[in-house]
Amino acid sequence: MLPVNFNPRKNSDYIFHIFLPLLAVFLPVLFLSLDLPIMPRITTTAEQLFNVFSFCMWCVLFLVAYREIKAHPGISLEKGIMILLPLFVSFFFLVLIVEYGGKSWDYEQYENAFRAIVQGENPYDSERYLYPPFFAQVMAYVYSVGKQFLHPTKINLWLFVFYLYQCAQFFMSNLAYQLSSRFAARIGYSDLQNKLIVTGLFLFNFPLVRTLHLNQINLYVLNAILIALLALNRFPFLSGAAVTLGGLIKLYPLSMLAPLVMMKKWKVLLGAFVSGILIILLQTNFGRDLFLWKEFILFFLSFPSERESSLWIRNTTSLSLARNLARFTLLPESVIQPVVIIITLAVLTWIALRFYQREKIYQSLLSGPAAETYRNFGNLIDFSSLALLVTPSAWDHHFVIALPLALWAIALRAKDKPGWLGIAIACIFVLPPVDIFPFSYLRMFGVVALLLLTAPNISPKSSESISLRI
Repeated sequence: MLPVNFNPRKNSDYIFHIFLPLLAVFLPVLFLSLDLPIMPRITTTAEQLFNVFSFCMWCVLFLVAYREIKAHPGISLEKGIMILLPLFVSFFFLVLIVEYGGKSWDYEQYENAFRAIVQGENPYDSERYLYPPFFAQVMAYVYSVGKQFLHPTKINLWLFVFYLYQCAQFFMSNLAYQLSSRFAARIGYSDLQNKLIVTGLFLFNFPLVRTLHLNQINLYVLNAILIALLALNRFPFLSGAAVTLGGLIKLYPLSMLAPLVMMKKWKVLLGAFVSGILIILLQTNFGRDLFLWKEFILFFLSFPSERESSLWIRNTTSLSLARNLARFTLLPESVIQPVVIIITLAVLTWIALRFYQREKIYQSLLSGPAAETYRNFGNLIDFSSLALLVTPSAWDHHFVIALPLALWAIALRAKDKPGWLGIAIACIFVLPPVDIFPFSYLRMFGVVALLLLTAPNISPKSSESISLRI
């Protein structure tokens, strides 16, 4: 669970990487339930929970750091920093989780949704819960588990769910770091490049900070995409299951099914189908209760895109762009819909042409497993990025899912296009929130620029910086 090498052949690894982190999660709940005198109630219950959690997890990180250094006696300062760098990043995540320990407006919409499920009501009545029912149902289940074991006078059950959600955000952040590092290694980064570049992308990443600040669920989507990429060749069933699970949390990863179908990845598609059927059967009491899914489909068909892309120019969708172009250039509103249609069709056509070109080109450039891996990564990353360009909702925090695209672009073009790479990555990850037209659309520009830099005619043979590892 922590971003260090996990070797399950050692029994002690299970203690340091699984047992101790989980202990750090549950000890705060136990301490507050016991009402120990060493913890005077001078702050809110929520602050106490996160205060104890931060201390417990800090102790775990300290122990893991000591263990890692002890395992490498006589190492240089540079080597020691490289070993400990992931733990420093983990501490950064911990600070953010604790500092953003209050419920955001976004989280309140999640809570309203699972409150409605707990009370047997419709979570889609308010039109503010935008996701499939799976996530809210899981939260409602966590609430029911807490109800069985906790006394409500000691810890509010809604707070208990939020606390576990925030702890999960910490682990999801660490998992994203690990998976990104593994992906970087797979596409040819050296150990030093891997540590420095991946760490830089996580430390200087406004969408990530915004995701944690708003208690958003984008990290689940990012991890689903990374698992789908990493498991595609070796564990195709798991790859498909990751796509489905990510799509049941937030629809974006389902765009990856299109290239999987066209590439005839039947084992991956089987994993996606079987896992999806299994999860939906469990959600619906084996098909006997379809109420939530019916309500979600009705909501999805009437999605309030007008609300999502109104005056909020930081929501960088094609509808938002068209509306604000009309507003600031004094064009009639009648041009908005045609512009949206043109932009959407242009993006879809572009991604489809990229797929066609890649399928035609790479078999002649490469042969063997490396060619297949390169083709798979290119196609899936294209379609996973598609959601950021055609979705009706693309706020700044959503762009955290562009991390695989950034790593892919660096691997391909770091030597011949470093300037454009730096500009594109800075626009996506380093740019602070901007509510100034047209600069608020720089994140969208960054994604388009990275896609241009990773055009299908850029092959491993034309890039000295990549060496695929199967």
